Amino acid sequence: MCTFCLASCSIKTDRTACPGLVCLTLRGGDEDLMQVFAEGVSSCYEGQISKDGDAAELSFEIERGPLSLSVMSGLHSCTLEDGKVMIEQGSEMDQLYAFSDSLGVYSDIEEYSGVVHKQFALLYLTIIESESDAYPFYVKVKGSVCGMDRKSLSPVRGPFSRIVHPVIGEYHVVCLPRQSDDSLELEFYDKDMTKADDAPVDKIALGDYIRAAGYDWGSEDLEDLYVKVDYTNAGVSVQIREWEKIVL
Repeated sequence: MCTFCLASCSIKTDRTACPGLVCLTLRGGDEDLMQVFAEGVSSCYEGQISKDGDAAELSFEIERGPLSLSVMSGLHSCTLEDGKVMIEQGSEMDQLYAFSDSLGVYSDIEEYSGVVHKQFALLYLTIIESESDAYPFYVKVKGSVCGMDRKSLSPVRGPFSRIVHPVIGEYHVVCLPRQSDDSLELEFYDKDMTKADDAPVDKIALGDYIRAAGYDWGSEDLEDLYVKVDYTNAGVSVQIREWEKIVL
């Protein structure tokens, strides 16, 4: 995406063909740096801004007319392809905050403010005895969402697969994208498997447990998930901790 230079206009001329100045104020997110994408009918703008305190401010010129605006914060390991945030196979979602909106630029100056919202859920897994060297399985989180559309913030369908490793003892953490269905699964593989494409020895329908616990993947800010798995006794419990929202 590139920035098109637009000719300036004098006060005495008909200014309907002149660019408008968009003044943005943005808040939210865990990081200071934000990426801004604006698309008009025949021109576009892409830039980066940093927060000063709790807000980031940016001004840019762009043609008058309808404008599609999106802002992201926290994009690191994921890639941006054709307007989609894509998770690399075997990796996990970035801790991404974003918002998107459609607005109009029809005057000399348009002021706009927005808040980036939490587009990821941290899945905290407790897998009983998984820290033991004698534990016979390795565990994989699988799903059918591999990214996020930058404009609509909706899930992008595709394979997602992440092997989990203990962080501390029995605790594992996986960063999940916003889901479009209940297809998330925990798969258990024999550590002594001889082929890379060997089938799992068992599966747990994690998405069904999350839905039964009342989790809402459509929330403006996704909450984190706490799941305790006792595979020996086939026990699964899901807890949802309310995410601490920023009050502006």
